[in-house]
Amino acid sequence: MPVPLSEFLKQFLLEDRLQRFEEVARQRTRHLTIVLENIFHAHNASACLRTCDCFGIQDVHIVEDRNRFEPNKDIALGASQWLTIHRYQQVEATESLPDADAAVDADTMPAAAASRPHTSASPSATRCCIQTLQQQGYHVLATSPRQHSVPLQEIDVTRPTALIFGAEQVGVSDEAIALADQLVHIPMYGFTESFNISVSAALCLQHLTTRLRQTQVSWQLSEQAHDEILDEWVRNSLGSKLTPLLRRYEQDHQN
Repeated sequence: MPVPLSEFLKQFLLEDRLQRFEEVARQRTRHLTIVLENIFHAHNASACLRTCDCFGIQDVHIVEDRNRFEPNKDIALGASQWLTIHRYQQVEATESLPDADAAVDADTMPAAAASRPHTSASPSATRCCIQTLQQQGYHVLATSPRQHSVPLQEIDVTRPTALIFGAEQVGVSDEAIALADQLVHIPMYGFTESFNISVSAALCLQHLTTRLRQTQVSWQLSEQAHDEILDEWVRNSLGSKLTPLLRRYEQDHQN
């Protein structure tokens, strides 16, 4: 019986590295995720990615209606290669929107546009992102200090949750606030009205992941998602060696 490709590739990494991959993957979750809407400061973008990796958040959703998301590699410290990044940009009117009737598993993360034809005005990337997450079963929360916003401590962490963080200075867009299921804020007691976005993300994720791990919720990745992510990490780690190894595997299995 031929060796599966994933097992073939693992032979070219040290056992200690593979063990570390396994340890980290077992702590990864898709129960919580974040949305970064039109973030443009490289420092903040990078810090958010690094924070997600540190707290075991596997998926990051990037909305790029107005601003291009460009992390600073020196700050992110390679975090993006361990995360699953989903980018949402303005789509054409002839492209598709997610099918509102489709049942989607929380471990299956689709692209920004899915299956239903849409021929009216082009939907924004923000709308595509939020609707996709809602169809995944996520409770979408926009971070905002507005009147009907609830404190972070009152969030039900047993529900799959997506947190939206808005652009520097302007915050979450009015469209995101209108489409979100709920507004949430971090309680503050000083004169300043808001935290830096990377600080906000870190505070929210530290609080929510700590509470989540104290529940009986099955927050870990499914076995299928776990295996797929391990395979991706192995491929990323092989770097320039990957292409010749894939060629070699193909040649060996043609004989």
